[in-house]
Amino acid sequence: MPAPPPVAPPALPAAVEGVALRFQHPEPPPLEEVAAYYRLADEAAYYANGGPCARLLEARLSERLGGAHCVTVASGTAGLLVALRALFGPPAPGRVVVTPSFTFAATACAIEWAGFRPLFVDVEPTTWQLDPAGLEAALADGRHDVAGVLACSTFGSPPPAWMRRSWRASCRAHGAPLMIDSAAAFGSVDDEGRPSGGAGDTELFSFHATKPFAVGEGGLLATPDAALAERMRALCNFGMEPGTRVAAEVGINGKMSELAAATALAMLDRYPAALAERRATAAALRGAIHPRALVFQRGAEGSTWQILQGLAPTPAHREAALRAAARLGVQARSYFDPPLHRHPAFAGAPRADGLRVTEAIASRSLSLPMANRLDGGEVALVARVVEEAIPC
Repeated sequence: MPAPPPVAPPALPAAVEGVALRFQHPEPPPLEEVAAYYRLADEAAYYANGGPCARLLEARLSERLGGAHCVTVASGTAGLLVALRALFGPPAPGRVVVTPSFTFAATACAIEWAGFRPLFVDVEPTTWQLDPAGLEAALADGRHDVAGVLACSTFGSPPPAWMRRSWRASCRAHGAPLMIDSAAAFGSVDDEGRPSGGAGDTELFSFHATKPFAVGEGGLLATPDAALAERMRALCNFGMEPGTRVAAEVGINGKMSELAAATALAMLDRYPAALAERRATAAALRGAIHPRALVFQRGAEGSTWQILQGLAPTPAHREAALRAAARLGVQARSYFDPPLHRHPAFAGAPRADGLRVTEAIASRSLSLPMANRLDGGEVALVARVVEEAIPC
């Protein structure tokens, strides 16, 4: 039987054609490295449901995170849904989850899909993380039935150690479970050298293609609580009790496939070098931009640098930078503007405060290209975008 004719690759989207510098350049591991691990599944004829690749991946991830209990998941969003139900209990009318508005829509989408409502709280002005004072005030406000707190590692930067301690203290005092959406933060370390996922909190990581740990699709739940890990694992398998076909509670199919696990194993082999390159690229970009042109996130030194994120001096400067980027063929964005409380999907969600800092930061937000490696010309091109819009 003749081989089928080759299929022509699809044309690049119009948004990519003619672009001198893309916003992101995902770099998953090459197929031959993935195949070396996928052979384990092939030899076992075990392609899903916690096969050899997924089991090996969880063991290696646990070792990397200092013994945290690790549950691989099909996607970051699937992980959020499972963790919200496992950690915060069953939803009920009016129950809310405290979360920042200055984050990606997936966080609040998962809260709503899990049966809760987001209660938006402001962020701290220098780290752009959930404001500890705002969190304490929201938890102390008796008007809300708080199921738990979903903080974020904003832009892949881990919250400083003092901030984590403050979050934990407030949550303990008010009996609210704490979870952290660290979607882009796998590999990040805080100011005391603790890795995200190994710092004692339940955390969610995304392995989407746009994340520094680029698998394509997939994610990880990490927790110090063995019983919670087993419950999350069961919820990923339709809520079935281990070793049975009986659903003890309502779950979903949130399991990571063997192919995704094999890709993650290959990515794990090369990730230390890739992360070092990424941080060196971020340092080169920051060094090429005038120090008074953009304000960078405090505590980002240990970040994974998914993007180069800064704040322009004013909203007008931000808009000028976006126009300059378009003129120079550089893809740029304005994460997270508008903030979630201004998305139509969450317009009716309650707010714990006026979100003044969130509004101010979002209006000046400038997101610039990032990759594992950028050459000198590409670094200079990003700097030129800023120089043309924000002369110093």
